[in-house]
Amino acid sequence: MRKPLRGLIRPLIIVFIFSYAQLALSQKQLLKNFKIGTTNTNASLPPSNSVSQIKISDSVIWLGTNKGLARSADRGKSWLSFRSDSAFTQDGIFAIDIRDDTIWAAMGYEKDLNEGSVQTGSGYAVSTDAGVTWLHVNQPVDQRADSIISYGINDSLRILPVIVPEQNVTFDVSLSPRTTWVASWASGLRKSTDQGQTWQRILLPFDNLNSIRPTDTLWTYAMNDTLKQQRIFQRFDPRRHNNLLAFAVHAVDNDTIWCGTAGGINKSTDGGISWVKFNRNNQASPILGNWVIAIGEQRSQGISRIWTTNWKADDPDEQFGVSYTEDGGRLWKNILHGIRAYDFAFKDSIAYIATEAGIYRTVDAGLSFLKFSTISDPARRQIIVSPKVYTVDIMGDTVWIGTDDGIASTIDNASQPFGSSWVIHRRYQPVGTTKSTYSYPNPFSPNFESVRIHYSTQHMNPNQLTPSQAVSIDIFDYSMNRVRSLINGAQRSSAYEIDELWDGRTDDGRLVANGVYFYRIKIENDEPLFGKIFVLQ
Repeated sequence: MRKPLRGLIRPLIIVFIFSYAQLALSQKQLLKNFKIGTTNTNASLPPSNSVSQIKISDSVIWLGTNKGLARSADRGKSWLSFRSDSAFTQDGIFAIDIRDDTIWAAMGYEKDLNEGSVQTGSGYAVSTDAGVTWLHVNQPVDQRADSIISYGINDSLRILPVIVPEQNVTFDVSLSPRTTWVASWASGLRKSTDQGQTWQRILLPFDNLNSIRPTDTLWTYAMNDTLKQQRIFQRFDPRRHNNLLAFAVHAVDNDTIWCGTAGGINKSTDGGISWVKFNRNNQASPILGNWVIAIGEQRSQGISRIWTTNWKADDPDEQFGVSYTEDGGRLWKNILHGIRAYDFAFKDSIAYIATEAGIYRTVDAGLSFLKFSTISDPARRQIIVSPKVYTVDIMGDTVWIGTDDGIASTIDNASQPFGSSWVIHRRYQPVGTTKSTYSYPNPFSPNFESVRIHYSTQHMNPNQLTPSQAVSIDIFDYSMNRVRSLINGAQRSSAYEIDELWDGRTDDGRLVANGVYFYRIKIENDEPLFGKIFVLQ
């Protein structure tokens, strides 16, 4: 799923006229590659609850989180984390793509500078054997002298080189049969045909152009040069061209490439040589917003439909929402007006859209929707309260979503309607059969979240577990006055570890004051368990 930044324009660090999306090379530059064996960690839980990327390939689930990359080959029952593998130089995973046994994961982190923190690219972890071994490929950067490039008949274009990884984060990766495409904010769209050993800068239309071809003349002559003997080449600066700031890329095949930028969506049908730009300002039936942060392709009943998530860039007429085209970009249809969307997944005629308002499902290209904003798993006593869904993908009839509070799955078929039952997989510290409990987050702010009280009933009698146990939980203030009876004699499953949520309110609905609170858990007739909660607004 993709954080705002601001900064100061400098010769070496490119900073732009608007911030990265929530969530944001030289030509033929040689990169170092390091090949190492996999040193990974198995666990029954995901590595993190903050999940921005889900990619599913051959029934294997790949997660991109703020604690690294992980995979599950058993539908989420166990997870293999690659965080300790030295190919992964940073924990933050910004993009993933998979083709056959080849996997690319783009990494980045927040770097503190004098003017604030900036998102910084830290390269890619690449596997060509389905994750058995990994290569580290450095973040593509230019040399200082890499300011002259050739494009068709234009042999001396001057473009500002991007020589540092700061604000050069790769937000999307797309693999075609012979090429790796990366969309990076500072350094734009690049491609490699040799697994990242060398990179080629891809020239997109400048903001004043709606298309670009190798036969286009991109130079001028001085007024007094009537014989046109001396060409004058403009110095192109990506800081001044929104359409050079890349955020999304989708390779349909080796020839047809779509690239989303802060200036619109671009299409090439000759492998990235020539481009046509579509945006809010140059069409009769345009996209909603010029900042395109995700691109998806749906194929159903002979129709190829390209979807885009659209955000506002710098035009007041732009809108948040989703656009799609069925004719290669000539006409666009717009849906979910005003909604920030992050990702797509498709199953035949069904489209799933991950947004800030929840997960949307449509079977008729946006004429009607189902939406879920709160995801609950009654069996495990788990709930994802925040409506934001950052990523979505499909495994057969199972829909998987990623949020900043865990991942969840639901079945979508004729016998089990979409969203009728959810399974939530969250990261927590297991207590197992120990007589212990804890709360998280701690401290917590009731105005923004609920606190989870985590415990297990399995310590009662592990050898003779009954299907459920009666549980009561009370909340007390610092003077041990009871302020809330959270549950009283409620039956709780012995099969799972359990979370109970407290919203920071008393029995009569008043918000409690800042301070220290205690909770008591009584399970059947066993000795009670106690824990502490800090409330801080």
